[in-house]
Amino acid sequence: MLKIIKVMAFVTTVAALSACSKNEAPKQEKSEAPMEQMSKDTAKAASAQAIGVITAIDTKENLLTLNHEAIPAIKWPAMTMGFKVAEPALLNGLTVGQHVEFELKAEGENYIIVAVKPKAS
Repeated sequence: MLKIIKVMAFVTTVAALSACSKNEAPKQEKSEAPMEQMSKDTAKAASAQAIGVITAIDTKENLLTLNHEAIPAIKWPAMTMGFKVAEPALLNGLTVGQHVEFELKAEGENYIIVAVKPKAS
């Protein structure tokens, strides 16, 4: 009898936790997904200026990951994302944690970094 009560308690707990997670997951996902806030119906700007902080540099893949401020020209909210750089030399002299100004250029459906320099104080 005690074993049946324990099994029923376990099943009830699992069911309750499952129900809770199903109700909360979509809200949490939406609020933490800045890409969903990006406008999908805007005209693509040819280029855009932005400011950000370098969070990662990948010289093998020519990627620069930035925690950037909002970019009004392309209607993007502030977020952290990786960008391809047009020329590998653009990564020379950059360091993680550095504040930079950068320029993005539309390339198909994506934007690539065509210029990057330390942000003036």
